[in-house]
Amino acid sequence: MIDVSSARLSNIAVHRVGNKTKEDGIRLAEKESSVSESLSELLITHYLIPLSKQKAAYDFFHESDLSLNTVANITAKIFANTSDFIANTQALAKHLYSTSTHQNIATGDLVFLLFSGLKIGDTDSAGLAIMKMENKDDFLEITETDDAFDISARSGISLNKIQKGALIFPGDQGVFVVDNLGQKTKYWIESFLKVSPRATSQSYAKICGSILKGITSKIDDTQDVAELNEKITDKINSEQVTSIGEIKALSSEYIDSESLSEVISGVVSTTGVDIADDYEIKPKDFARQAKPITSRVRVRDGVGMVISDSKYSVAGVTVTDNQDGFQAVVDIRARKEK
Repeated sequence: MIDVSSARLSNIAVHRVGNKTKEDGIRLAEKESSVSESLSELLITHYLIPLSKQKAAYDFFHESDLSLNTVANITAKIFANTSDFIANTQALAKHLYSTSTHQNIATGDLVFLLFSGLKIGDTDSAGLAIMKMENKDDFLEITETDDAFDISARSGISLNKIQKGALIFPGDQGVFVVDNLGQKTKYWIESFLKVSPRATSQSYAKICGSILKGITSKIDDTQDVAELNEKITDKINSEQVTSIGEIKALSSEYIDSESLSEVISGVVSTTGVDIADDYEIKPKDFARQAKPITSRVRVRDGVGMVISDSKYSVAGVTVTDNQDGFQAVVDIRARKEK
C-alpha cells in the first residue's frame, strides 16, 4: 500500500517530445520549473494520488541484461543525486523520443515530478512521477476589464485524467503505470519504460490467456480446437487453482513441442516475464482470461462463432467443401450439471 499523505513535491521539469519518424523533434528545458504550494497541491491531488492507487505493480526488465534498461538506470541516478535532475530528465526525454517511432504517436509534454515523504508499507521513500500529455483540452478564460468581461479561448492539459504516466520507486519497490492512450500504440510500457507485470495471480492469468490464444491459433483442426476448449472449460468449472504448466500439458496433445515453444517464447518476449510453470493461478483470475478464448470456435480461417451461453459447448465441427464455398455442421451439446 502506498501512502502519499505526507508527500512533498521537490522538483519539476517539463520537456516537449515529438514523433521521431515524422521528424517532429524534441524541445528540452534548460532549467527546472518553479514549485509553488498551490501547484504542488494540484499535482499531488490530480496526478500523484491516482498513480499511487494503481493496483498492479510492474518491474523493469531487459531482454539480455537489466543493467541495460535506460529508464531504470537514469531514475536510479535521479534518486541518488537530485542536483542533476534537469540533465537526467533531458536524458529520459531523449530516450522517449528514440522510442517514439509509431506513426500514431503524437507530440506531447513530458512532465517529471519528484516527490519525497512517500511510504510503501512501513518504508519511507521518494517517488518519481513521469507523465506524457498528448492531448490538450479547450477551455475559456474570463478576464475583467473596467466595463466588461472579456472571454478568450485557451487550451491546456487536463487535470482530470492521466493519459500516460508512471510512478517509479527506488530499487525493487516497483513501478505503477497508467496508459489510457495505449490502444493503438504500446510504446509507453513496452519500449520507453520497458516494464513487465510483477508476478501475481492476475498477471499470470493474463499471460496464460496470451499462451492459450497463441496455442489455438496454431492448431489447424477445428475439432482439435473444440476438444481443447472443452478441456480448458472443464478446468475452469473445477474451480481449482491452475498453472501454466497444466495448460501446456493439456495442449501437448494438439500442438507439437516446437510450436508450443514458439508460442511461449513470443509471450516471454512481449511481457518480459520469465514464466514459471508452477506459479499458481486463482480460479477466478484464470476464468476471466480463458473464457473469452474458449467461447470462440474457429470453423475455418476467417470464419468463426461465439458460444455466448456457458451452458452449451461445441462437441464437434464438420466442414465440407462445395462449389460455392463450404458447409459447416456444428454439433452443440448442453453441459452436464455437476
